[in-house]
Amino acid sequence: MSEMFLHKCPNCNATLEFNIETGMVVCGYCGSRFNVNDLLTEAGQTANNAADAANASAGSGAAAEDKIKEFDWGKYKERLTREELAGERSYLCQTCGAEVILGATVASAKCPYCDNNLILLDNVTASLRPNAIIPFKILPGQLSTSVKKFYQNRKLLPFHFFDENKMNAVRGLYVPFWLYNCHLNGGMTLKGSTARSYISGDYRITETTHYELDRDAQMSFERIPVDASLKMPDELMDSLEPFDYSDLTEFNSGYLTGFISERFDSDPDENLPRVTERVNNSLLEIMKGTCSQYSNVSVADNRMQMDDSSVKYVMLPIYLFDCTYAGKTYHYAANGQTGKVIGELPVSKGKKWLYFGIPFLILAAIAAFILYWLMG
Repeated sequence: MSEMFLHKCPNCNATLEFNIETGMVVCGYCGSRFNVNDLLTEAGQTANNAADAANASAGSGAAAEDKIKEFDWGKYKERLTREELAGERSYLCQTCGAEVILGATVASAKCPYCDNNLILLDNVTASLRPNAIIPFKILPGQLSTSVKKFYQNRKLLPFHFFDENKMNAVRGLYVPFWLYNCHLNGGMTLKGSTARSYISGDYRITETTHYELDRDAQMSFERIPVDASLKMPDELMDSLEPFDYSDLTEFNSGYLTGFISERFDSDPDENLPRVTERVNNSLLEIMKGTCSQYSNVSVADNRMQMDDSSVKYVMLPIYLFDCTYAGKTYHYAANGQTGKVIGELPVSKGKKWLYFGIPFLILAAIAAFILYWLMG
């Protein structure tokens, strides 16, 4: 069986849980509160030691000084032969003794039998220890306000939606992300034009002048996020941005207690095209900003090259929940740091007709009247 770890209260030995409101880990049994780093440094080291011992007993052969205490993709992929991230793994709950079956990428979960918070050592220690984490800032109870804000000015919502929709249970989870840093060097040639118009005799003349605009540049980009989970839709995760990376803090598994989390299962090298696309879009906007006196600016030749890049592995807070209305379920997600909400919205057929159908009929009637008047 694979190994798991429980953060326990030093006063009563009950399991601890991270409290969003206080930013501390608390014991639900005796009420004790502890600073995450002060209390759990030793526990975290114990977890790392256990994982290292497991690697050694498995015959990893890595030298002691080469053991990674923080994720490094370059070193990790040197050792990576072929990971088996599909299927399930078996764990033994240290509190109730039940066998718990979880997916191979799960990093933290709750025991389905005793509801205690489980940290799965395989996926958060040694070479898989994330570089950083942003802890949850928004309380689940605050999401109703964020949802109402999301509903504002949605003119096609059903008339009674605000009174009758029901927000269901909220799940907090940490999603693995890659944060890329990169440096670009080179140049770009753009095409642009200017135009002037004047009257000569009976004619209005427009003269258009075309230009080739050469730009040389060096640019650095930091913390470009790409979700590192194949289970999470890229469009969904992109829509929940931005995150405030000033809240990044050193990873500690104590932050995971009480939440679901998974390790990465996508390759950061394979995600580079997504990063390149985002960088190029930003680069183009910056370059166009230097050509504001020209019209119809477009790229003729892009010579910018990415000559340096690096990636960090972080965990970011996300909420998932559903809302029920008129017998249908609508899915939502929220940024656990900022409260930004995205999701599905029902559409009122009556309002759709009111906003689109009636104006169309009015325009059609006006057009028919004008045609009748002209032909009459």
